[in-house]
Parts: sequence; structure tokens; C-alpha cells
Amino acid sequence: MKKKLIYLGIILLAILIQTSFLPIFMGSSVAGDAVLMLILTVAVLDGFASALSWAILTGILCDFASYVKVGQHVLIFLLVVYMVSFFSRRLSVEVKGTGILLFLLFIIIATLISNVLLTAFLILGDGSIKLQPQFLSILKLILFQTGGNAVLFFLWYNLIKKIKKALL
Repeated sequence: MKKKLIYLGIILLAILIQTSFLPIFMGSSVAGDAVLMLILTVAVLDGFASALSWAILTGILCDFASYVKVGQHVLIFLLVVYMVSFFSRRLSVEVKGTGILLFLLFIIIATLISNVLLTAFLILGDGSIKLQPQFLSILKLILFQTGGNAVLFFLWYNLIKKIKKALL
């Protein structure tokens, strides 16, 4: 029960960081997705079964906080949790050698999944949106966001690992 309350507090903190602090410090181009990286961290550390319920709850709360249709972030988070569980069963996921490269691959794929799906939801939700693809600016944004996500991931990873160690 104590772990659940602590995780709920961390989730609310991540949503607060994502909706309040990051946009203030980074302007309109947010340099990371704190909530997505939190879900990625929980999936890596706790596994699919535990992360599944947290992904659903966090997705619903994130949708409420960002004023979008309920289910958009849930879908993104579930895809990320499934991806991590698929690869973590087959490969070593530790902060050593190739594990760091695997984490970076998870971060890149999660960032791409999030960007692609949020753009698709935006296009499908409002047919009047006209996207003018500017490949270089989109690529810069994704690279910038991936770097920010990597920093956020390793911060969440170390924090949750310390909390889990303190609880045991």
C-alpha cells in the first residue's frame, strides 16, 4: 500500500512537471515528456504486469490534465509498456554496457510513438488542420525532445530505484 501511494505521488508530480514547469522553462517547445519517461521507467523496473495498471491510471490523469480526449495518452503509454516488456524479456535491461544503449533505444522509440500518435490524434480530431511538413525542423524537435527525455528517464530511473531500495 505504501508503494502505491508513493507511486501515485510520483505520478502526480510528473504530471505537474509536464504541464507546469517544463513549458515555463522550455517555452513552446517542451524538451521532454516527464510522464512518458516515468511510465517507461516503471515498465523497465517493475515489469509489464505492474506497469500496465499504472500506465492506464497515468494516461487517464494525463489526459485530464492536458485537456485532450480521454484515452489518447492511455494508448501511447500502453504501447510503450508493451514494447518495453517485449524487449526486456528477451534482452538484458541493466545500466551496464549494452543496457544503456537499449535504454536509449527505448527512449527514442517511445518519443517517436508519442509524437506520431499525438499528431495523428490531432489530425483525426480536427480535419481542418493543415500540416506543412518541414522535415528539418521536425527532426530538430524530435532530437531535442529525445535528449530531454533521456535526461528525464535517467532522473526517474535513479529516483524510483532509490525509493524501491528504501521500501525494501
